[in-house]
Amino acid sequence: MNQGICIWSSVALRAEASHSSEMVSQLLFGETYSVLETASDWLKVSTTDCGYEGWIPVKQHHAITESDFSAYQTKPRYLVRDTFLYVRDTATLIAFPVFIGSRFPMPTDGVFHLGSKSFKVTIPEPAKLLRHEGLSEQQDALLDFAFHYLYAPYLWGGRTPAGIDCSGFTQNVFNSIGIQLPRDASQQVELGSPVDFIDEARIGDLAFFENEEGAIIHVGIVCGHHQIIHASGHVQINTLDSTGIFRQDYGKYTHNLRVIKHILA
Repeated sequence: MNQGICIWSSVALRAEASHSSEMVSQLLFGETYSVLETASDWLKVSTTDCGYEGWIPVKQHHAITESDFSAYQTKPRYLVRDTFLYVRDTATLIAFPVFIGSRFPMPTDGVFHLGSKSFKVTIPEPAKLLRHEGLSEQQDALLDFAFHYLYAPYLWGGRTPAGIDCSGFTQNVFNSIGIQLPRDASQQVELGSPVDFIDEARIGDLAFFENEEGAIIHVGIVCGHHQIIHASGHVQINTLDSTGIFRQDYGKYTHNLRVIKHILA
């Protein structure tokens, strides 16, 4: 089976082998995948992190060897925690931004490699984590990462501050603290343990919302007492209660609560 790695800021994963097909997710810089099948100028791929499948153009595929693919999974990697970070292609000397949530091998003398490509980067000084009384370091790290996405516009299938959907947001945020979630809200709801009462919800819990047919259609992260951060229109913080999400600006509920799940230990 062929493997590849994303060497672009992001690559759209589409439902079908066509540019006009809906985008179901995105690959971020440094993420790997396996090629499942080919169709003309398209490849059906499966992401290494959560096995999510979609189609990418052949022109955006960057192949890596089996040995490089295996070695890459065990190498220490740098996680981009800023909204974006510039890297420079050492061959073309062109610099371009990679988004928060991207990962790449820890550089040596400012240089790292993705397959046959080399990039130069200046790693910023790590920002001091803001600590909140009563929260664990894991909860503080999760909030810090989540707040970097505030005001990012909603985009179906998106996973970047330039456009992100509800489950892409939660997946990226939890991945930043070493917890891998599935891609879709309907899959994420299968994880964790249910919260019996809204006042028992803790920062870092996932809240899931349903439509009139009972299908899970939305997810967000509890970020304070009766508060939720989620991607709807844009990434924002709203009021959460036992009914659902209440939008003060609309003066009404916009999402019906199904269940809250404890995810953190």
